[in-house]
Amino acid sequence: MQVVIIGSGHAGFTAVNTFLKHGEDLDITMITEDPYPFYPRPVIYKVILGEKPENVIRYPKKWYSDNNINLVLNKKVFNIKSVDNCILTEDGSKYPYDKLLITTGSKPFIPPIPGIHDGPVYCLRSINDALDIREKAINCETKKATILGGGLLSVELAKALSDIEISPTIIDRSPYLLRKQLDGEGGHFFNKVLDKSLDTRFLFNSTCQKIKRNGEKITMEIKDVIGVSEYKCEFLLNATGIQNDNTLASKAGLDLGKYAINVDSYMNTSMKNIFAAGDAVDIGSFPGSKFGIIPTAIDQARVAAQNILGKRIQYHGTVPWTTLRVAGINLTSMGNVILESGVEEKGLIVDFEKGIYRKLFFKDQKLRGVILIGTRENLRLLKELTLKKASISDVKNEINLT
Repeated sequence: MQVVIIGSGHAGFTAVNTFLKHGEDLDITMITEDPYPFYPRPVIYKVILGEKPENVIRYPKKWYSDNNINLVLNKKVFNIKSVDNCILTEDGSKYPYDKLLITTGSKPFIPPIPGIHDGPVYCLRSINDALDIREKAINCETKKATILGGGLLSVELAKALSDIEISPTIIDRSPYLLRKQLDGEGGHFFNKVLDKSLDTRFLFNSTCQKIKRNGEKITMEIKDVIGVSEYKCEFLLNATGIQNDNTLASKAGLDLGKYAINVDSYMNTSMKNIFAAGDAVDIGSFPGSKFGIIPTAIDQARVAAQNILGKRIQYHGTVPWTTLRVAGINLTSMGNVILESGVEEKGLIVDFEKGIYRKLFFKDQKLRGVILIGTRENLRLLKELTLKKASISDVKNEINLT
């Protein structure tokens, strides 16, 4: 059976590993417009620090050939001809398939700010992006950078730039960082801890209204709770989020949901023999799952790959979880940590001197979410308890909630 995978990110690579694990006799082709084989996006900031691209690639080209995988790099898929069961690339090449898996991922969201497209705005989404950011940083006269957005990527960018002696300023509309991973209390705690370890300026409750350029010089109009003021910079980075890239799916005539490709619980698209996984999928079909997180892409890709092999495995959603080091600080956010009606907070630990924060979120007496900052104590256990929505009494039997 000929299987073609479009995209080489976490979803695409997970599918390949699933195929190899099940040992089926497949003819696998992976096509990507990226010039590099799979690399985990959370580590590409290392390239900004001077790491060579080959050192962040998870497996070299030889690994693919050794496993009889036809890896096609630096080629963009132009269209899908479902009637002929083939895909076409921009250079005119044709690749036939029996089963097709679309894992084209997402692209940076560029906010509709007047003037933002009048010059370069740097986004970190690929190794080549990281190389461009490093080159700009090395040649930046003012040694200062401005980052739009206050999420995980913004903090990683700020840390990487600080490490190569560029002073960053983060501008965000929220009152604290990481609003998708942290509640208000945890967000303000993280701000204070980060402020001790990172020489970064923060402009919270602020939005960029307009951008004016004069050569390399940039003047931004920033609106905050006081009013509008001018802010000057030379090096502008955008980290305001990501969005679905529906270019290929639309051209192919696939059914789209509100955001991206419609799939059923087996990861089938509206066209026969075509599956999709990861950021290419409309997450609205799966309540509770979150768009743009690696666990969702991995879970969906495993399901899609097994169904391509003829199994009948359903995807029922993914409990969102993030566990990583952000600017050298351990951070874990899993499940639902957004305050809403009926949510109880328990197990709170706040130790600013040690940089430790812990909070558990319960609803209907069931564990729904956990935040850990500066600690990984009981991490594996808390993940298991969150996934099975353990009762308060069961959680108390395992850890101290007082």
